[in-house]
Amino acid sequence: MDGSVPESALLERSHAYWSQRAEEYSALHDASRHEALRDAFRALLRDLMPCIEGRPPRALDAGCGSGFMSLILAELGCDVTAVDFSEDMLAEAARNAARAGATSIAFQQADVQRLDFDEGVFDFAVSRNVLWVLPDAAAAYAGILRALRPGGVLVNIDANYGRAFNAAVEAGDEPVHPTQSAAQLRERNAIAADLPVTRAQRPAWDLATLLELGASEVRCFQDAERLLGIEAADRFSAQASAQERAALFIVSARK
Repeated sequence: MDGSVPESALLERSHAYWSQRAEEYSALHDASRHEALRDAFRALLRDLMPCIEGRPPRALDAGCGSGFMSLILAELGCDVTAVDFSEDMLAEAARNAARAGATSIAFQQADVQRLDFDEGVFDFAVSRNVLWVLPDAAAAYAGILRALRPGGVLVNIDANYGRAFNAAVEAGDEPVHPTQSAAQLRERNAIAADLPVTRAQRPAWDLATLLELGASEVRCFQDAERLLGIEAADRFSAQASAQERAALFIVSARK
């Protein structure tokens, strides 16, 4: 946990972990199983999305996974660009979009830490449960903000999951998850242990980082599970062990 593991090694290990989870992750987050959660996210994003006249908002889903947030953005009338570093996750996301009849989503393989979009191409950017897995989370924030137009809005829904996983391991607690195996959970925890962002005080770190990058109107919603009305069945990602949980938060910032 001293930050000495090279970023390339962390990325390779993380890519392998998330890619082999793609099918299981997609089934776990299947849209039809989480209608109340989808309604809550849809209302949140509708309230935070900037008003665009005369054309659909251009939205970025940064770290789309199996496309859960991409589909919500499409339902809100956005032209969506959804990126992920895992080709296997993108394949699941594309299948989910096809099943839903969503035609306004373009999927693209990309490292969220090294986004290569022109400056100012998006009106709205959303990321959910992504920055906690990155070796360089600050670079992700910088790239997303750069890709937003002036007045564009970033919404990040996240938690310091890695810190909770580390605390559970140090306490000797058994990890819990509804669909992952014990071996997968051990690998998840081993990856998290080497990520610098797990040692940050979040969301205070997120707010400070966004302000340093020049964002304005930076806001934070703590106790986001209560705000969103997330039911117990949808709280699996925050549960590190029977004794340890991560606190979900929402950060928004205007460029």
